[in-house]
Amino acid sequence: MATAPTEPLSLLPRPDWALFLDIDGTLIDHADHPEGVDIPTDLPDLLAQLQLALDGAVALVSGRTIDWMDRRFAPTRLAASGQHGAEVRLAPDAPSVPIPLPRWRKPLEQALDEVLSTWPGVYVEHKPLSLAVHFRAVPQFGEAIMDRVIQLGMGIDGGVEFLKGKYVIEVRQAGRNKGTAVAELMNSALFTGRRPVFLGDDVTDEDGFRAVRAAGGLALAVGPRPTDQADFRLASPSEVRRWLTDLPKALERVDS
Repeated sequence: MATAPTEPLSLLPRPDWALFLDIDGTLIDHADHPEGVDIPTDLPDLLAQLQLALDGAVALVSGRTIDWMDRRFAPTRLAASGQHGAEVRLAPDAPSVPIPLPRWRKPLEQALDEVLSTWPGVYVEHKPLSLAVHFRAVPQFGEAIMDRVIQLGMGIDGGVEFLKGKYVIEVRQAGRNKGTAVAELMNSALFTGRRPVFLGDDVTDEDGFRAVRAAGGLALAVGPRPTDQADFRLASPSEVRRWLTDLPKALERVDS
C-alpha cells in the first residue's frame, strides 16, 4: 500500500480541477440496505456550491442510477455516471445516455432472485443495466454468496463482469467501469483541459483512480481500505464533506 497522508492538508485546490465524486462510503455513510442511507440535509447545497466554484466541472460517479442521484440530491443536478459507467450524463442539462440492455440482465436477475431467496439478509438490488447483491447483514456468508453469484453469471453469459466490494458483489457489463466514465466525461466540454480529482472508498473506485492518475490528476481514498492508487486519504464521509465545504473559499484565496 502506498503511503498517503491522513488528510490532504497540503493539497491546495486549483480553479482548473474537475471533481469526480463517488457517493456511498465517500459522500455519505454506508447503510445495511441501499435505500436506508442518510443524505445530510446540506449536501445538495454543498454540491451546488462546488459546481458553481468549478464552473460546472463536478460529476457524481457511482454504482447508483442517475435517476436516484437526481431524486436524492434535488434540486441540485450534476454531470454524472451511474451503474458503474453503464450510463453517462455529460452535463447537468444533457440527457442520460445508457448502454444497450445487456443480454444477461434479465435471465441473471431471475436466477439470482430464485437462488438467493434462501439466504435471509441478502438483498438483490435491481438496477436497469446492472445488479448488486448486498450481504452487509450476513457478512459471515459473504464468500459463499459471491461464489454463487459468479457461478450463476458465468453460466449465463461471458459478457458479465463481477466486482467484489464492501459487503456487496456488483454484476456489470464487461468493459464499462468508473474509469471509462471518467474518460468519457473528461472528453466533454465541461471537463476537457482540467485536472481530474477522484474521491472514492471502495474497490469499485480503483478504475476511477487509475483513470485520473493516467490523465495527470489525483486520487483521494476515503476510509481505511488499502490501496496503492491513492495520492491522499480522507478518513470518512464526514471528513470528505468538511474538506469539500472548505474548497470554494480556498479557491477564492487562490484566485485573489
